[in-house]
Amino acid sequence: MIGYTRKIVLFNCILFTCYFTVSMVLIVNILKANKEKAEMDARQDSYHRLQEYTNQIENMYSSLRSFKHDYSNILLSMSGYMETDDMEGLKRYFEKEILPTGKNISKNSAHINQLMNIRTTELKSIISAKLLYAIELNINVSIEVTNEIADIPMDTLDLTRVIGIFLDNAIEAALETDSPFLSFALVHADTEYVFIISNSFLEKGVPYASLAQPNVSTKGANRGLGLYNAHEIIAKYNSVFLDTEIQGEHFVQRLRIT
Repeated sequence: MIGYTRKIVLFNCILFTCYFTVSMVLIVNILKANKEKAEMDARQDSYHRLQEYTNQIENMYSSLRSFKHDYSNILLSMSGYMETDDMEGLKRYFEKEILPTGKNISKNSAHINQLMNIRTTELKSIISAKLLYAIELNINVSIEVTNEIADIPMDTLDLTRVIGIFLDNAIEAALETDSPFLSFALVHADTEYVFIISNSFLEKGVPYASLAQPNVSTKGANRGLGLYNAHEIIAKYNSVFLDTEIQGEHFVQRLRIT
C-alpha cells in the first residue's frame, strides 16, 4: 500500500483480526448468557406455576375432606327427621339447605368442564387453577369456552403469564366487592382468538392507563408490577391487542390474538 510499510500493514491486519476475534467471542458469550438467562427465567416461571398448581390441588383435597365431613353431618341431620317421621320437616330442610348446594356444585362442575376444550395444557392448567381458586373463595364464576381451542398464535409461556396476571387481578378486585363475580370466556372466531375476562370491582379513581406503568396499583405501594409486566409482554407482538373498558360495575378486559 502507498504510504504504509509492509510491517505496518501486517500489524494492522493482525490487530484487526484480534479485534474481530475478541468481538465475536464477546458477542457469542453475551448471546449465550442471554439464552441461559431466558432459559433460567422460563424454568423459574414453570417452577412457580407448578408450586401454584400443587397448592391448588392441596386446597382442593382439603375442600374434598371438608365436603365429606359436611356430607356426614347432612346425613345425620336428615336421620333426625326420619327417626321422628317428620317428612314435612325433612322436605323443608332438603329444599332449603341441600338442594341449593347441589345446584351450585353442578353449576361449577359444568363450567369447569368447558375448559377441556382448551388443548394447550399449560394454558388450561393456569386457567383451571385460577378459576378453581376463585370458586373456593366463593366468587360467582362464569366460564364460556364452547369451541375447541388449539394452536393460538402466541408463545405459550407469554400467554400463560399474561392470562395468569389478568386472572389474579380479577380475583383480587372481585373480592373487594359485596357480590364477587368473575367471568372468563375464550372465543375462536375465524382467524381471531379472544380472551374476555370480566369482574366486579370498586372504582378507586386510578386511571387504568397508569396501571400499565411500574409500581402503580390499586392495591397499594410496590404492588403494580403485574399489569406492567403483562403490557410489556403484549408490546412484543404486532398481532396481540388489549382492549379495556368499564361496563357498569364490571371491569372488562379483551385480549385479541390474530
